[in-house]
Amino acid sequence: MKKYIPTILSAQCLLLFLLSYQQHLTTAAENAPTKSYVVYMGERKHSDPALVVDSHHTMLATVLGGSKEEAADSILYSYKHGFSGFAARLTDSHAQMIAEMDGVIDVIPNGLVKLHTTRSWDSLGLSFPPAANNLLNESNMGDGTIIGVIVSGVWPESKSYNDQGLGPIPARWKGTCEGGDEFKSTHCNKKLIGARWFVKGLLELTKEPINTTAGMEYLSPRDAIGHGTHTSSTAAGSLVYNVSYKGLAAGTARGGAPRARLAIYKVCWNAASCSNVDLLKAFDEAIHDGVDVLSVSLGVGVPSVLDVISFGSLHAVSKGITVVCSAGNSGPRSQLVENAAPWIISVAASTMDRSFPTPITLGNNRTIMGQAMSTGHKEIGFTGLACPEGSGTCTCDDLFFADNKTMRGKVVLCFALGYYFDTTDIVKAAGAVGLIIATYPTFINPCGDLPCVEVDYDVGAQLLSYIRSSREPVVKLSPSKTLVGKPLSVKIARFSSRGPSNLSPEILKPDVAAPGVNVLAAINPANMYASDGFALESGTSMSCPHVAGIVALLKSLHPSWSPAAIRSALTTTASTTDPSGEPIFTIGDAQKVADPFDYGGGIVNPNRARDPGLIYDMGMTDYVHYLYSIGYNSSAISALTLQSTVCPRKSPSILDLNLPSITVPNLGASVTVTRTVTNVGPVDSKYVASVESPLGVQVAVRPQMLVFNSTVKKLSFTVTLSSSHKSVGGYYIGSLSWSDGIRMNRAVAQVTVFFFSGDGGQVAGLRGGDDGTATEQRRRRSCRDGRRVIDCVRIVWFFFRSRQQQQLWLLRRCRTGGDGRWHRPAMAATPIWAATGPPAMAARQGGQRQNPSSPFPSLVETTRDDDGSLSPFRFRRVRCGSDFLLLRQRLWL
Repeated sequence: MKKYIPTILSAQCLLLFLLSYQQHLTTAAENAPTKSYVVYMGERKHSDPALVVDSHHTMLATVLGGSKEEAADSILYSYKHGFSGFAARLTDSHAQMIAEMDGVIDVIPNGLVKLHTTRSWDSLGLSFPPAANNLLNESNMGDGTIIGVIVSGVWPESKSYNDQGLGPIPARWKGTCEGGDEFKSTHCNKKLIGARWFVKGLLELTKEPINTTAGMEYLSPRDAIGHGTHTSSTAAGSLVYNVSYKGLAAGTARGGAPRARLAIYKVCWNAASCSNVDLLKAFDEAIHDGVDVLSVSLGVGVPSVLDVISFGSLHAVSKGITVVCSAGNSGPRSQLVENAAPWIISVAASTMDRSFPTPITLGNNRTIMGQAMSTGHKEIGFTGLACPEGSGTCTCDDLFFADNKTMRGKVVLCFALGYYFDTTDIVKAAGAVGLIIATYPTFINPCGDLPCVEVDYDVGAQLLSYIRSSREPVVKLSPSKTLVGKPLSVKIARFSSRGPSNLSPEILKPDVAAPGVNVLAAINPANMYASDGFALESGTSMSCPHVAGIVALLKSLHPSWSPAAIRSALTTTASTTDPSGEPIFTIGDAQKVADPFDYGGGIVNPNRARDPGLIYDMGMTDYVHYLYSIGYNSSAISALTLQSTVCPRKSPSILDLNLPSITVPNLGASVTVTRTVTNVGPVDSKYVASVESPLGVQVAVRPQMLVFNSTVKKLSFTVTLSSSHKSVGGYYIGSLSWSDGIRMNRAVAQVTVFFFSGDGGQVAGLRGGDDGTATEQRRRRSCRDGRRVIDCVRIVWFFFRSRQQQQLWLLRRCRTGGDGRWHRPAMAATPIWAATGPPAMAARQGGQRQNPSSPFPSLVETTRDDDGSLSPFRFRRVRCGSDFLLLRQRLWL
């Protein structure tokens, strides 16, 4: 018996140790800091919202180890109407546990979301009073449709929300008008039919209360920023006569759909932008309330995965709600377009045929035109013109260090290398009487009571030359005027984000462009740039509600059209030339003719969109195929759609998504894509194809004629693209148009040519630039590692290094159902294969044997960092399709 006592004691000690250790872990988990997360679960499993909420409490109580009441205290919002999910305060470990539970699609950390007219509607052909064949007239100005605007609130006293002449609120409306600071339910009317506000997610991020002193913000739907008032009145504001900005841009201010109703969902605040937790709740409530269109002038950032806007909008679209989003303000660089999911209409920003010319008269009697909003002051007679050069460059930054004496009593010239918001304050403090800024010709910034004029760099150089060549250079600044009409060309704004999409380059983004520069609309009267409750604003935030208003008109005229049908009608009828027939250019580092990555199908043309002839329609089946193609598995898609879904043996090609465009990022020898069109024109119609082939690419369309009748309403065709290029190139642009002799339905075709040998990693004919810039090839696959499904992206970067040796670098990003986010393994920055053969990796990898037939390392138990120290990571190699995936495990901290 005695010989067993030590064993029993050891077991008792071991049990005591395990219990103590478990108690320590529990205490540590309880004391760990919490953060707010979105737990996204896809489509609702219960029609009763109360049951949906109860299921959220049950799930969270299981993880927290407490009661449902305790779980309810941790929940910020339950998403229970349009889809299922909740936002809650969780520790990182609890978030990890929930992410691995059945029915959870994604766990997303709470984060901030960025905020992205009298003439603009005339420039789009929607003049008032409307002509007989005008979309505005045929749709009764959007009467009966409801536009939801997710943004920073509303200023309900604005004349743009006057409900005079409107009929009863649509009976299907289920929303409400929530009160709060300086906002009552009586502020809503038959125009502004609903208003809600959401702030819990932002408070969790900032950990500070909202500052509501002196009108800084309002804990209510009231708009302290002005952004929401401006965008909502652009989409559906009532007619307001005799509006101007200090005498400029005079006319009738109105929204695109003046008789449509508005519902406001405030998620953005003066304190620190917007929270994605609040944003997703706004989608949930808007779906419940019964909106027809959602205008979302927000962005999470350049997407590498689907985000909360993508998820929320997918559920809205599945309910027949068209979602219009801003494309972002990160131009003119490429691949920064936002809101790139194929079910969203993403809108770029263009100028319009209106300008504010301002004469600049020099002492040599030469007059040069600039752009300004100089109306509230007298003409400045001839006075001194100076350019304090500081470092000899005459930039606006030099003004920070310039002697005030060189500016006092003069008009100052400077060259802006970026935005120049502080420049006005500097020259005013120095005693200057005016400012001329040489900059990229984008949008005009009001300068308050200081006359300031914008010119482009060429004109700035002429002014600088005059200063340097004159003993006493003088200048006279005259008040601005308003010029509209054909002499002015339409351009894509410099700030407007460009494609191709970083999320899925096969999906053309943006979809269309609309006016987004110097748009006059209602605003908070306390806004520093307001003039009688109206202001000129610029951004894709302004172009987005233009398209939302047009969608409301189309929805009134064609209530049975799906969101995809409306997007198709807009993109295939958009204009690729300005009103005078000239090409549309871009404003950027160098002006160029715009292409589909700048404006999608073109500048939106509402009157042509009302009768497109053919539409490229899509539904949830198409979006499910898209989700498969980017790596979502059957269980995730089934939860997202609440339909039993089995992964097809052959993954559907993203190129066959029924879009009104064809974008082939990697064209080898040839590729064939399929499209299906629906006839929405005359019943008996014949359409003939015409092709503008991309340079060096042969295009074959089969059949070349589509014949519709009373029984044949849909027809499919194929497009085969074959390249004759012998070397790697960029994107080549073409188009495919279908015409019945009256209507022209145009789809964009664009390809980029690459040649891949397909031999497990070696790639022929592709290299990066001498400066180390990279070209990338993306491949997405899903594979299974035990019980976990791994979504992986392989990004292959090619560098041409200083040693003139081409190297292949592999970067793996994996989503393993843990926190639902993409991660980069430690091997990401290691060249694991070179053109000269596999490198000697034994020392770096702890002497482990390598597989000479593959560039991928074999199983590595430990690795060493570059300094020779032992790395705390272990790697496992998992097969993913025909590839291998390196999984990293941290062994210690």
